[in-house]
Amino acid sequence: MKHGIRHHRSRSRLVLLVLLLAAILSASTRIVAHADVTIPNTIRVALFINTGASVSTTLTSSATLQSAGGMNIVWKDPAFSAIVGTAASKQTVRFGLDGYRALLLETPDLNAALAVLKSVQTQSSAAYVTQLNKSGRAVYQVSEGAYTSAAQAATALTKWTIAGIGSGVQSQLSPRIAGPWAIEAGPYASAAEAAAAADVIGNIGLDAFVAMKPMNGAVVYTVRVGQEKDASTLGAMQQAVLAAGVANVILPAPGDPYALIRNDMSLSGTTVVPVSFYAIPASSGVVLRADPAGTEYIQLTERAKQTYRGSMEMSIYNNALAVVNDVNLEHYLYSVVAAEVGAGWPPEGQKAQAVAARSYALASGMAFKIANVVDTTVSQAYAGTGIENKNSTAGVDATKGEVLVNASGKIISALFSSNSGGITADSTEAWGNVDPTYASAAISPDAGPNTGKKMWVRIASAAGLTGYVREDLLVDSGQKNTVGLAQMQVTADNTIIRSKPTTTDGEEIGRLMLGDSVVPLSKVPEMTKAYSWVANFTPEQLQASLSKRDPSIAGPLYSLEVTARGPSGRVTEVKANGVRVNIGYPDNFRSALGGINSTLFQIEETGRMTVLDGQGGTREMPMQAGPLAIIGDGQVQTVSDGNLFIMDGSGQLRAATAKPKFIITGLGWGHGIGMSQWGARGFAEQGYDYQYILLYYYKNVTIEKGAV
Repeated sequence: MKHGIRHHRSRSRLVLLVLLLAAILSASTRIVAHADVTIPNTIRVALFINTGASVSTTLTSSATLQSAGGMNIVWKDPAFSAIVGTAASKQTVRFGLDGYRALLLETPDLNAALAVLKSVQTQSSAAYVTQLNKSGRAVYQVSEGAYTSAAQAATALTKWTIAGIGSGVQSQLSPRIAGPWAIEAGPYASAAEAAAAADVIGNIGLDAFVAMKPMNGAVVYTVRVGQEKDASTLGAMQQAVLAAGVANVILPAPGDPYALIRNDMSLSGTTVVPVSFYAIPASSGVVLRADPAGTEYIQLTERAKQTYRGSMEMSIYNNALAVVNDVNLEHYLYSVVAAEVGAGWPPEGQKAQAVAARSYALASGMAFKIANVVDTTVSQAYAGTGIENKNSTAGVDATKGEVLVNASGKIISALFSSNSGGITADSTEAWGNVDPTYASAAISPDAGPNTGKKMWVRIASAAGLTGYVREDLLVDSGQKNTVGLAQMQVTADNTIIRSKPTTTDGEEIGRLMLGDSVVPLSKVPEMTKAYSWVANFTPEQLQASLSKRDPSIAGPLYSLEVTARGPSGRVTEVKANGVRVNIGYPDNFRSALGGINSTLFQIEETGRMTVLDGQGGTREMPMQAGPLAIIGDGQVQTVSDGNLFIMDGSGQLRAATAKPKFIITGLGWGHGIGMSQWGARGFAEQGYDYQYILLYYYKNVTIEKGAV
């Protein structure tokens, strides 16, 4: 903020003193305000959720949990909660959809069933062996899938049948579709009574499972009989169960809430592990929760066996299994800050990230209907307890309850990105709208990833190769070539020319020997993922990527040029073959152009040039087709491939190619809106505190400590 000050000669020293004191006070009293902002104790993080087509998130057919301290399984009802099961230390419990499956076989031979299970698991993550008691003995059913329709399961069954899965095992049933349709017996006073009734029903050859359902403010146990694809067989099944002497057998109404408990068998190496599988029907509103019974965390196998603080809630949302981690907000931030900036960030950078992450999470509200956030960068990275470190935890603890609040008293969605490339984006450059919350085109100390790294020289060799050589392998020779271009000399044998300015991601395209002369074309920073980068594309690659966003972009792609930029220099418009690319928001150029890191970029069209034709006219290459020839010393040489070196009107040498190629070079990683994480690190290393950092990147806000 700039202040207008009248300067009176007689009072200048006093004014200067006042200003100095004000600066000192503002720096030392940038104390967190206390406002009427409520900070919740917990946050809901979706680890698996089907959000529909709008947001891409991962799905799973089942959630496999265990805890070294054991777990309590809780039925969570809007009116009550009740413990319905327990798991001992490191005992595995699994949750999934009670939907449609391809039921492949049934055998009394567990080893045979497990062998088939292994075979199915090579092609599917939804393969199961389920134990039932039928006709006085244990049998094992192998099934695949967690489908929401019988048609989907039928397609899968056909695939497995054609593949001959299980054909070597003598099965007691023909492959069929299993589904959630069943009859119900009970209720019973306990799970043991329900299990005894299931054994009676199993003795007449029917599939019977213990189940739970809410009734009169409590959870009761029942037996669900059958796993049918529709209701057509239920009447006859009901009569058979009644004839066996089982009372209170009904046809439950579709949509009735329940949870079926299967006794599944899993493999841990060569060890057979019994698993309680809680199957939840779609569209029933059933929520089951796993609470740690002790102080140990819960492990989720399907998330790389990561462990999590808090509880896990399982439900069916949008016809898919949803797994939500209900966790203390500050504990959630322990992992987020560690995942987002890592242990090496200075303390003030850790604190800045903690306040931004806390604000972003709370401003989201229930953005995902049953969760506030997801665990990926769709929201912000969250990887459970394994990534936590003492520095990030200290940053969270030091700022407990602190958030960024706008003039209306609302917590802001404090957007941040990894690296703004030296200058933050204006909000219009990302999503087209003006937002005064974020600093526009603010200079940011983002070059940290390149600290201590060499510059690279893009060169043209005598053999016609063009690529990158590290600057310390070249010296200025003090000489010029025959056309007057400065030359550099190679200082080491077998110097590699790389396709990109890096030793880790640049392909070798040639070698130079000690004393070789090259012509320097440009000098660039070493390529680092978080700051400077180079991406090489063929026309076919870019056309395929662009057409996914804008189907009107049809090949072949001849030209691709930047035609508009925003206040920070980020690209806001691109034309392909002279036609504006319509990709919606400008930030979509990152995905539309092959997944580049940011929109702070330039495009080099190596195949684009203006040439003279045989009649003295001009031809625009490559838009106007035709052979390309070079005339020199009375000789004509046709060029169909390879590199060309062109002198422009100002005497600058440009590397070109006979066929179109595109080199996109840029700075930064991410959308660039709000706080740059590398910029926050840079400021912290310069001695600025986290409050300064936050108020530099976010405008028209205050830092407030809410009531927790």
